[in-house]
Amino acid sequence: MNSRRPLFPRSGLVPGGALVVTSLLLTGCTTELPVPVADAPVAAAVVSETQERKILEQVTAVVDGAKGDEGAQALEERLSGPALELRRAELRIAASGDDKALVSLSLADRQLILPSEQGWPRSSFVITEQPSEKAPPLLAAFEQPSARDQYKMWGFVYLAPGVTMPQFAEAKLGSPAVAADDTSLKISPQDVAQQYASVLSIDDRSKYAESFGDDDLRQYLRDTGESYLAAIKKEDKEAKGTFEVGYEPTKDPVKAVRTADGGAVVLAALASQETLKAEKGWRLTPSTPSAKALWGNAKGTAVMKVVYRDLVALYVPPAGSPDQVTLLGFHRVPTSVSNK
Repeated sequence: MNSRRPLFPRSGLVPGGALVVTSLLLTGCTTELPVPVADAPVAAAVVSETQERKILEQVTAVVDGAKGDEGAQALEERLSGPALELRRAELRIAASGDDKALVSLSLADRQLILPSEQGWPRSSFVITEQPSEKAPPLLAAFEQPSARDQYKMWGFVYLAPGVTMPQFAEAKLGSPAVAADDTSLKISPQDVAQQYASVLSIDDRSKYAESFGDDDLRQYLRDTGESYLAAIKKEDKEAKGTFEVGYEPTKDPVKAVRTADGGAVVLAALASQETLKAEKGWRLTPSTPSAKALWGNAKGTAVMKVVYRDLVALYVPPAGSPDQVTLLGFHRVPTSVSNK
């Protein structure tokens, strides 16, 4: 989208100027004194940058310290929603034999996106520094349900390579949350989750495909299917196989925050399943380390199904924009593998 600036800029938003009223008392005449006008309210974040960084440190300590079954339970202290499900799934995979599934979550911030709402629930977001050349930065969302609750990480995605992030208000001003049924966007947050699930399931055959740009997740799914079918053909040129993927939104609410151009960044939790089928007599087995760990010693059959939990981050333009919805990042973790 050419209208957006390069990765991680700061906006030039400033608070509106205050109106100052001065009362004058004129000698020799009677004048009704003007009623003082209160200063216009100044937009400001309800969480300071210092407070947010303290939250990031506390969450990192809990997440990186969680190991094994006890760790899965300990995560509830500072994780909720999709983040809790995704991290628990990673712990199960690591316990099953794929240690690389449990990546350290560095939350050193490159940009903070703080809430401006006075009430609750409140949500904040962080775009992290890139931890290494091989590891992409994160976009993570945090939620405080009430004044008495701690902030917990609600979800996190890995940003797509080369992505250009939309612009947000400066951290000290705060960014407002966007309702699930908001109509100021090209597609409401709740509808964009449903429509993107359709696009991921059937790609260009979806009736919503024109509203979405092509992206890394769609290409990843194509590549996965092609690699599985190519492996079957390599063994037997005459063999037939099919690969299907199905997506649907979970019951988790979408989480959205306003961008400086009137659009929004939307985080949506999805559930997906890959189904690979071959002719009778074939012994299909997983190919990825994580799926292999969950597969264990199961026997291969002519059917293989892998179930995933997904979280996606989408940029949705404001209503009337010619731009398409674009994928900013995603996180995808297998939760089960079966041979039926």
